[in-house]
Formats: sequence, C-alpha cells, structure tokens
Amino acid sequence: MARFGETLDYIAAALSRSVFRKSLDGYCRLVTAEDTDTLVADDGSLVSVFALEGFRSLAGETEVSQTVEQLRRTITPYFASPGCALQFWFGHSPDLGASEIDMVLSSIGRVAQDSGLDVDDLIDERRRILPRKLTGERSYLAVWSRPSNLTKNEIKAGQAARRENLSGAPSMRQSQWPDAALEALRTRHRSVSDALLREFALVGIEMERLDARTAITAARGILYPEFLHASPSWKPVLPGDMMRKKMPSTEAELKKGDISNLTWPALSRQLLTESATIIDQSTVEIGNSVFSGFDLSLPPEIVVSFNDLVRRVLDSKDRISWRTSMLTEAGGYQGQIFKEQYARLFTWTAPSRNRRIVQAFDALREADGIDDTAVRFRVSFAAWAPKTDKDVLMRQVANLRRAVERWGSAQTDALIGDPVENVMSSALAMNCASTAPPMAASLSHALAMSPISRPAKCWDHGAVLFRTSDGKLWPYQPGSSKQTSWVDVIVGTPGSGKSVLLNSMNLGVALSPQSGQSDDGSGLLPRISIIDVGPSSAGLISLLRDSLPANRRHEIVYHRLRMEEQYSVNPFDTQLALRFPLAHERGYLVNLVTLLCTPDGAESAYDGISALAASCINEAYERFSDDRDPKKYVPSESYEVDAALGEVGYVADQSSTWWEVTDVLMENGRRHEAALAQRFAVPTLSDLILVSNSETVREPFREMVTRTQEPVLKAFQRMVSSATKDFPILARPTRFDVSGARIIAFDLSDVTATVGPQAKRHTAIMYMLAHHAVTSDFWLDEDELRGLKAPQVYIDYHLRRWKNNRQMHKRLCFDEYHMTGGLGIRQQVINDVRVCRKAGVQIALASQLMDDFDEAIQKLVTNIWFCNVPTESAISEVSETYNLSASARSILRTLHGPVPGEGAPVMAYLTLKSGVYTQYLINELGPIELWALSTTSEDTALRSMLYDRLGSKRARTILAARFPDGSAKATIERRLGELEDRGVAVDEGKRGDVIRDLADQIVKEAVA
Repeated sequence: MARFGETLDYIAAALSRSVFRKSLDGYCRLVTAEDTDTLVADDGSLVSVFALEGFRSLAGETEVSQTVEQLRRTITPYFASPGCALQFWFGHSPDLGASEIDMVLSSIGRVAQDSGLDVDDLIDERRRILPRKLTGERSYLAVWSRPSNLTKNEIKAGQAARRENLSGAPSMRQSQWPDAALEALRTRHRSVSDALLREFALVGIEMERLDARTAITAARGILYPEFLHASPSWKPVLPGDMMRKKMPSTEAELKKGDISNLTWPALSRQLLTESATIIDQSTVEIGNSVFSGFDLSLPPEIVVSFNDLVRRVLDSKDRISWRTSMLTEAGGYQGQIFKEQYARLFTWTAPSRNRRIVQAFDALREADGIDDTAVRFRVSFAAWAPKTDKDVLMRQVANLRRAVERWGSAQTDALIGDPVENVMSSALAMNCASTAPPMAASLSHALAMSPISRPAKCWDHGAVLFRTSDGKLWPYQPGSSKQTSWVDVIVGTPGSGKSVLLNSMNLGVALSPQSGQSDDGSGLLPRISIIDVGPSSAGLISLLRDSLPANRRHEIVYHRLRMEEQYSVNPFDTQLALRFPLAHERGYLVNLVTLLCTPDGAESAYDGISALAASCINEAYERFSDDRDPKKYVPSESYEVDAALGEVGYVADQSSTWWEVTDVLMENGRRHEAALAQRFAVPTLSDLILVSNSETVREPFREMVTRTQEPVLKAFQRMVSSATKDFPILARPTRFDVSGARIIAFDLSDVTATVGPQAKRHTAIMYMLAHHAVTSDFWLDEDELRGLKAPQVYIDYHLRRWKNNRQMHKRLCFDEYHMTGGLGIRQQVINDVRVCRKAGVQIALASQLMDDFDEAIQKLVTNIWFCNVPTESAISEVSETYNLSASARSILRTLHGPVPGEGAPVMAYLTLKSGVYTQYLINELGPIELWALSTTSEDTALRSMLYDRLGSKRARTILAARFPDGSAKATIERRLGELEDRGVAVDEGKRGDVIRDLADQIVKEAVA
C-alpha cells in the first residue's frame, strides 16, 4: 500500500506540473544536459543556447537587408521539414544596466586603490551619472531540434537504444536521467548548431555558444531578475557533478528502490525555486517581482528592424524592464488555412483589413520555396517590476504595448487565459511553446525583426566606458589580448572632442589592472608617455598626480620643455651600466644625427651623411669604452656621486674612470648614483666631431662631396658643430631626470617652430628628443639582452626590468601629430608601430585629418576613432580606404563635436582577432571628469588657479557644481562681451584678468 501511495503521489505531482501546471516547474520542459553545451527536454528535444551580441558593424537598413538575405539562403534548408525552431530572446532593463556599471566601476576602484590613486570622486560621479542613459541588455538564441525532425524508424531505433542502455537501472523519479537524447537527433542538432554559428559569423554577427551550465544560469536569471542583477556564483548540478547525498524522503528511497536522493536533482526543480501567484488576469508575482505579458497577434505591416523597437521603448521616457521571445519554426501554413479561407470568404465585412491579409497570404505563397521560406512565427512580450510596484508595472506595460504597436503598425493581445503561461512564454529555453497565436511569415521577415541588429560590443569589461546612442554600455579595454597590436589613431578637427577622448583613454590605461609590482609588493602605475604641443594633457597629469600620496607624486610629471641647460637630455645615454647602445637605441641615434645634419628646408640629408653618422656613433662608443680611452672621473661633477663613493669606501685616483665608478656603485647597490655617474661616461654630440677625424671613420668618406661640392666629412662636422649651438640641451650630459616617473607628459610648445625654413627640422628634432627621453626602456628585447657582451649581473638586472616592463601597460601618445614636422620622427614612429606588438607597447596618435598620418600608419593602425571628418571628399577617401558601409558614411557626416548634455559622438573602427567592428559611440563624461580632462584654454587657466588655491579634488567638485556642462567658457565670453560693450579693449591681459576675477569669486564663495 505504501508503494501504491507513493506512486499516486508521483502521478499527482507530475499531472500538477505538466498538465494542470499548478506548480511553476511544470512550465519547464528541460530535464538534463546531454553534453557540455546541449540540453535535453522531456520529449527528447535538444536545445543549445547562444549569446547573441549583434552586428559588428553599423546596422543600417541596407546592411540588415543584405545580412538577412545571406542568412536566409544558408539556413532555409533547416526549415524545409518540421523539427527545427529558433527562439530569439531579448531583455532590456535599467536595473541590469546599473548593476553592470557598478560591477565595472567596482573593478576600476579596486585597481585605483591598489595603485594608490584616490579617484573616488570620479568613480562616484560615474556611478551616479552613467545609469541615467544606460540600459542593460541581454540577447540569446536558443536552437531547438525536436524528434519530429526524425523519421519514425529513427525514433523507434533511438528509443530502443535508450531502453537497452537504461535496462536494469534503478528508479530515479525525482532526478535527471543521463543519456536521455536520441542518437540520430544528436548528430542533426550538432550539425544545425555548428552551421548557425558559422553562418552568423560569416555575415558579421557576433554570437557565442554557451556551455550548458552558463545557459541554465542565464535562463534562471531571466526568471528571477534580482538573481541576474546580483550576478551570483550559482551553477546547476548536472550529471557527472559531485554532489552531497540527501536523506531519503520516501519509502522507496529508504529501501533503495528509488535512488533520487543519491543523484542529481531534477533540472526544473533547480531552475524554478519560487512559486507563482496570480494577482489578476494579467499579472503574476514570481519571487520578488511582478510580471505582466502580452502577445503579438498581428506582425508589423511594414518590416522594421529591432533597433527601431528599442528606440521606441526608450522614447516613452519610462524606464521599463521588458523582454521578448520570438519563436520561429518550420511549417508556416500550419494552422493558417482556416484564417486564410475566413479572410477570403468575409472580405466584404472588413474590406481594407481582410484584403491586406489575403494579399499577404498570396505574396507569401508566391515567394515560398523560390525567393523566401514560409515559417511559423510567434512573439511574446513581458515587463516586470519589484513586487511592491504593481501600479508602476501597469503603466509600463501600457507604454510597452504602445511602443510595440507603433513598431511597423503591429497588433497585440493581452487577453490570455493563463497569465503564468503567458509570462513563461517569454522565458528563455524553458520550452518550445508560446501562448502567442502562430502567424505565417517569411523567414527573411522573421530574421529582420529579430534582435540580430543590436550593436555588438567587443569587451564585456573595460576601463573606458562608452555607450551606444540607444543606451547600451560599450566598454573598451586598451592593450587587450583580443587585438594583435595596439595602434590608435584619433581624428578630429579642433573642438571635436579629440584631445578629451585621448585623455579619457589614457586615464583608462592608468586605471587598468597591472601585473607588475614594486619592490615593496604594492601595485605599480602603468607607463604612459605623452608628447604634445600645448597643455592638452595637463589636466590629466594634475588629476593623477594629485590623486597619489605626497611621497609618490614624483611618479607622474608634466614638463614644458625649454632650451635651457636644466632640460639637457643626452641622446647618447645607454641602459644602466651598458657600454654600448641597444639596437633600437642605435637606430634612433642614426636617425637623430642624420636629422641634425639635414639642411634647413630640405626633406633629406646629403648622400652619405646617414652612413657617416652610423660610423661615427659606433666609433664614439668604442673610443670611450673601458678598453680604449674611457672618460676620466672628475670629482665635483656630481656631489651625489661623490657622497655615495665616500659612503661605500671607494677612493678615486687620477686613473679612475666614470665607467669604473659606475661599476663600483652598481656593485654596492647604489643604482641611482650609478646612473648619475654613467651620464659622464657616455659620448656626447660634440664627441662626434672628434671621432669623425679618426682614420677608420674618414677613409670611406674621404672622396665624397655634397651636391654643393662640399666634402661630406666637412659638411658633417660643420652641421654637428652648429647643432651643438642650436640645440644645447642635446649637447651636454643629461641633467633632466625622469627615470623615476611612470606617467610623463612633455609639452614642446617652447622648443618647436612653426614658421621659417628651419621649422620642420627643428620641430622633428625636438620630437625625437622627447621620444627618446620618455621611451628609452620601452623597447627592451629579451633575446638581445641575453646576447649582450656584459657581466652576467648586468644582464640579469636588465632581464628583470624587461620582465617587469613586459607585464605592464606601456603607452606612447602623440597629440597634434600634424605638428611633428614630417622628417625623421615620422620614420621613427613608423618603426615603433611595426615593433610595438612584440614590445607590448600601445601607440596613440591624434591629429586633425586622416591625411596627417603616413600611408604606413594608415595600413598598420588597429583602432581608428573618428571624432570628425570635415569634408565630403575626406569622407569618400576614408570610406574607400577602409571599405566603410553606407551607414558608416552617413554617420561620419553627422559628427560635429560634443553635444551639450549628451557627450561627444565618435565612430570607432576597431580591428580585433575576431574581425572588424564599426560602431557609433558616445563618450559622455560627468562634469567632474570633464573639468579634470578639459583642454579648452579658458577652462584650463581657471582650473589651474583653483587647483592652486583650493586643492584639485575640491576645486573639481566646486567647478562641476557651478558649471555642470564642464566648461566656463560661455561665462568668460559673456564677461568679456560686457567689457567690450563698455568700450574696453579686450586683449590677452584683459582675458586673464576676467579669468582671475572669476577664480577669486569662486574661492570667496567656497570659503564663505
């Protein structure tokens, strides 16, 4: 009797779940996992779930139509017979967006804390501002293969094989049965899944197959939104997993007639852990949320892309959490015959509406099997809200219905018999059913209406946060392993947001996780080197430097170089304790000396000069090495060196050399002082004149003359001598030390020229000098270091430096790249671009026009950020070079700089290992961050005054509150206009007075 009672209980429970559906798990047909990425339903159906990210490129009407047609042709065979179904699922939730942002910002905050950067004000501002225009979204594709896809014989054979495999197995009524799939269906399902993944990738749609556990976790998060927001570590228990035994709960389990307590719990019971309460005919409470759904009763009369629906929902200004399921199956006319005949018979009752229905059936029949494929199409929607906000939900559902009905003139129906079943129809992969009435549709139309057109993002997490125009979070991670190299080109005319974008990216690099550690085990800042003409990076440097503890602020420096002795940088410096330059250093020196010996106004040096420069450089290092004529130690050249020598007990004599002193200091662990001593051991620019007279150098060039008939050797000596006078900071031992800095910005405004025959050469030389000063250790190569002819202790030291450098982000930036002069520095940058991947260096170049970049750069670039393309001819040229779509061309025409209250639009063209991505993005910063990174001259002047008087963090907060648009330029211009109205002549002095008066006023209000 007990066994009979248990049997009745089991039957009653099964009927309750699957027939009467009094229990929520009755709406779930999934029973177990077949393999790592395939789930099995109770009727033997197989289902695989894919994360559907969307289009890699901009999805305009033309691009969507072309993609849909390509997809239709390739997947039509799978809809030729029953058994195949595609469920496109999409969810949109402001709460999910807020949780995603919080997760990203929490990660950034941890990195900042580890690096010692106090940027809480920026992170808190992002946490407040970003969710206002961002909405989290998820999109999936569930591929179903049903037993109806097989012949009767295949089904019979599969069932026989299953019975044989399970014969003798104990009862497991409340657990998962392994080996539940039909063998023939396994093969077909795998074929369909692989084909879809391949075909979607070929047409540029980003899609990833999910493993079974991730798919089940995603499905559970959709059922319980609070679970999805929390992003927990819950995973389902599947066959093969280790699990704890449970105590028997029935007599059969107690007597081991049923081993359900010893095996894996039923999948439906794991997924659906909350009860469902019907509140009214359209509202259901599940867990901590209330849901309300409706179905599509008639599809849109005009096929419109899914992005249009998303925009219509956002235009309602009601922050709705909603989802939709679009089920596409074979058998388009199944169940439609009566509807068609009814419409034909009663055309006269509603002539306009019924005639359109008849015409639609006729068109579909005509196209079916020739130009298209007829499919069954069912669409369900649902919205949800916290269970305490039922009234809010009712309003939002009404707004969602209006948005759907305006989506190509669709019709909806909320009169559903079972509201729970209606809500579950919009769940993911629970079953292959829907309360929505089946509609006959063409496969191309079903695909066009699906969420395949959403913009794909390349990274799930990143330190730079963009958004799409319709509110999708779009992170970007500089230096990511998803790219083979990292060459950024930023294009935009003045005022387009170009420099602010570069600053945002550099800030993102500073807030990116680093692998290296300092000697005391604390986190390190990355290496960022910025070369600019102007103060564009001053705000970024101030922000980061003031965010560090006082004892570490030397790690971040900003210098406006001047042609003064204190800024001397000897380009002949070598790596610590090494007597000869490394290969990249020697190449740099040859380029620099050749540039120094290029006549003003000429594009290249005389023939033979480059070879002569190389010969002189080699001879200079040989001459002043230990074995020949090393430079003698001179006391009092460096008091720090003298003191260190006294402390280590070294007594110098007349034969002591600077190289000997360097070695002594290195042996005693005094690396800083050793570096100071080495500055006097290496050659200088003026030494080239001396060594050029040596016989080994002179002989090959003795007979060579320039085109002016001057001997090449004499011309070389004359121009080097002139360079030592024109560029004194190049001709002396190094005085300007940035070796302890990790983030460096050089402003070359005072050492570059813009007019005159010498302008290009002068500017290029200064860029070359700055390049050497900030990247001297970027290009270390392991193989070259191991092959050095140097003491092993020095080799080991530099190998440690290489290893630490290799683990760190390294970034070299040139703003206003068109100012570089176009001579040797351009070739140096091209060389950097060619080797940056191997050295792990990111390179960022910003300029006003695409033509400002050399052809080689344009070919090797991996990321192009278009802030503005000013002319139609430039748009045509860029579009042809990079094969941009019609939609991308249209976007380029709309880029006109930052939009107040919206941010700065940019079109990104990114090359990743997985393909090329073209997306329209918004770089929106909050007022605090805008004030921190602003490059407008009036704003930078005001910011600098307030930083000095109030401190950086307080000043930013006050400026952001007073000028929430991130600029005081309008206020300053208004005050200047008032002066002009009173007849006061406005010059730079008056402009400065107005800014100072505004600063005084702000300070007075702040301290009041």
